[in-house]
Amino acid sequence: MRGVVVACGLLALTLIIAGCQSRSVDIVTITHFRLSNESIQVTSGDPIESSFSITVSYGVTDENDKVSKVTLADGPFVDGKLRLSQSVTEPTEIKIDAYAGANRRSRGAGTVLRPDSIIDFIVIRRVTTYSDYYMVFLDGNDHRSLNENLKFSIKGDLHQFNNFNPKLLEVSLQARPSFVDGIGEEIYYGPVLADEGEFSIEGDLEKPMLFSIKIHYGSKIIDEYERLHAILEPGVKYQLVQLGNQGTYAVLADRDSLHTQLVSSWQLDPEYVALIDTWVDQRLDAKWGIEREAEEEHEKELVRNYRVAKQCDHLSLTDGVKSRFIEPYQHSFESTADLILAAREETLRKILRDTQDPELARMIVDLSWQQIEYDDIYSVRDGLEKVAMLLELQEKMDQDYVDQFITPRVEYLSKEMSMKLRSKELLPGDIAPQFTLPTISGDEFSLSEVLSENELVLVDFWASWCGECTRSFSALKEIYSEYKDRGFEVITISIDDSFEEWESASMEFELPWIDLGDIADGVRTVDSRPRPAADDYGVLWTSDSLYDWRLYENLSRGGTPLIPEKSPDVGRRSLPFRFLIDKKGCIVDKRFSHYQLKNLLSSR
Repeated sequence: MRGVVVACGLLALTLIIAGCQSRSVDIVTITHFRLSNESIQVTSGDPIESSFSITVSYGVTDENDKVSKVTLADGPFVDGKLRLSQSVTEPTEIKIDAYAGANRRSRGAGTVLRPDSIIDFIVIRRVTTYSDYYMVFLDGNDHRSLNENLKFSIKGDLHQFNNFNPKLLEVSLQARPSFVDGIGEEIYYGPVLADEGEFSIEGDLEKPMLFSIKIHYGSKIIDEYERLHAILEPGVKYQLVQLGNQGTYAVLADRDSLHTQLVSSWQLDPEYVALIDTWVDQRLDAKWGIEREAEEEHEKELVRNYRVAKQCDHLSLTDGVKSRFIEPYQHSFESTADLILAAREETLRKILRDTQDPELARMIVDLSWQQIEYDDIYSVRDGLEKVAMLLELQEKMDQDYVDQFITPRVEYLSKEMSMKLRSKELLPGDIAPQFTLPTISGDEFSLSEVLSENELVLVDFWASWCGECTRSFSALKEIYSEYKDRGFEVITISIDDSFEEWESASMEFELPWIDLGDIADGVRTVDSRPRPAADDYGVLWTSDSLYDWRLYENLSRGGTPLIPEKSPDVGRRSLPFRFLIDKKGCIVDKRFSHYQLKNLLSSR
């Protein structure tokens, strides 16, 4: 579905333009090129800098699986032309990159260069206050098929997006390794800039594969994309078609295929299409504040009825603090999203139950997860649906597979959901959970004894791998130095993977306050192991879309799947995670910045 990032808010179009222009200068140059087996020529568009260069290269793998780079072109243009240093004698997968001088920030594009090729491509340079980079796009098509028997094709006409900038209408295809076990190739087609709204992509596949199709379109103010999902397979032609009346898209196959069975069977159902139309309408209403009055009344009522523990009735929590922790208003589109998810997942679970093919079963789970992770239709039931699909998959796999991949995922997701619930329960005005934890030297400190000697105590969860945590220590040291003699103390609690990592980082940053460790049995093997203090305080988990580099870093080498030797870590805590606690053990605030902390301390 469609994802939207609005640079400065949607108060009004004039405010957006004024606000964005005051914060960054966005310069875009667009230059067209033509590549043959002999040279690259500038064909039209904005002029290029004298230092501008293009590289064309490909990789060669030797008998030891070592990949070396062969460069066909690399250098500046002379009179709008750059000659290749050598030609190809057979169809060759190449990479095109662009840069200027020392600025090598570039997103390249891959394609196939044939001896008789003529390849049109486009280089876009975007300069903002914060960045200067080049992007290479194929012009209108990416045709890489070398075998008619293995060929798939997908095309579309995207004129409907011409209210935005048609020059920046981008399409790309990507297949990833499995979310569940990391097995499989990563395949990328494009990016292609649509030519007058039209695009075409062709390639070869030996078997059906799950792809994500990203249609990116935008202007300088609004950056939007549509993400679709398709099962592509050899011998099938696909086309983008409009889904419903609200400008969303679907992928349609030209014959009965896995895609028609796993996607079109529910996606084109009239009731499902009606739900999508309703969701789009309701989300637009929410963006333009149609439900603002009900939302404000909801917030006022929950702030008015905010409850604190009897022991903490001395706290004077501001409405601003309370409003950060009340249950958010549920918009109409969010309720519709729950219905959409239920309709989609019910169908997929039924298909999953009926299949006896383990590989197909895994693909169905990947399809479900890919939609949950990357679509813009979020539901409170997302985590439950992921667990439900894994438990269905469990029935199709052998015990070794279940132990290695499914059980850790289920444990992680269950932990993630329980920590979200705990975090929502432990709020300012509640009693802080007690803990007793060791220092690096082995001495133990309890929260109660630290509170007995101070007026306010900051409890700050951290880890050596959390860059934001360690970067914040400098500012925290300044605050601590200023207020440590005024009844203020800091307790940092490391939840590192091992004692050694905690010890090394703590000594490196020379923490002057009380630094404790919440490290399960000294070393953890999976992140779902108990951490008494972190669990009691509901320190949240983060998945980063569960496409976790730690899971896959040693799974694939040169396209050959490798099974890891042990169950992977499948999640990490969301850090930093801070609480401010007063002498009576009451939570004054949580999850705040150091700037907010200093303001609070200076006001007391």
